[in-house]
Amino acid sequence: MQQTDLLANAIAKAEASFTLMEKRIAAYFLARPEAVVVEKNSEIARKLDLSPMTLTRFFRKLGFEDSADARNRIVQDTYGPDNYRVDRRFETSFSRSQSEQSQRDLELSQASVAAAFAFRESEIWQNIVELVARSNAVYATGFQTMYYLADGFCRRLSYLRDRVHIVDGIDGVYAGLLPEPDEQVTLIMMDMFRYGAHGPILARLARERGIEVIILADEFCDWATGITPYVLRYPAETHFFLAMPQGISTGLNLLLQDVSSALGDTARQRVQKLSEAQDHFGLFLD
Repeated sequence: MQQTDLLANAIAKAEASFTLMEKRIAAYFLARPEAVVVEKNSEIARKLDLSPMTLTRFFRKLGFEDSADARNRIVQDTYGPDNYRVDRRFETSFSRSQSEQSQRDLELSQASVAAAFAFRESEIWQNIVELVARSNAVYATGFQTMYYLADGFCRRLSYLRDRVHIVDGIDGVYAGLLPEPDEQVTLIMMDMFRYGAHGPILARLARERGIEVIILADEFCDWATGITPYVLRYPAETHFFLAMPQGISTGLNLLLQDVSSALGDTARQRVQKLSEAQDHFGLFLD
């Protein structure tokens, strides 16, 4: 994917001084360079879960007066004859050399992981940890290529607490999501562009049933707004072909770590019993 020279060069010159939030903004524009032209400031700020003023300060750091100035100066590059959209990654992934763009790949990957650690310092993260640790039951699902993440997360979370279930939707109606009266249930959903059609439908259904919903997605995800306050949007990794999202994966690892701390002795005793059962059945070579 070819970036607009003006925007990419401005980011390259200023990136040494970027804050974690600014690295996240830069990753978004590098993955989707036309966004500065075709999306409003408020839209971008909402997707990245930041204030419009933070976005304005970012553009000023790049040398622009404000968002409007950046838009006006970049418009020719974005709509000129050399414009390439995000989806060209499916053309170029098979043809570029192994070393080509490696430094940029590294920087964008680091931005995704940094965003996951930045979320860990937020109030919303603490609320999510409490939900996953204290709910009577936890369900998780991932759509399309994200199912493997949901399955792996459930298997690991089961080491820490009981009543953890993967939701596969194979019955077409998600019948497992039927909480008992006065039961607190949490549903964790994960997806990335292009999003599964069942995502918004399932999230709304869960909320109607009194289930808390946590959504982990990339920054293109706009359907989750208004359904639940527990939305974590990570920088999209569209520079990779069929990416295994490092931001979301890191976020899930950190969630497991913090849930284990929240559960304390309860989780420790459970892990000990599971380890003894594994030894009893001789599951490991040593």
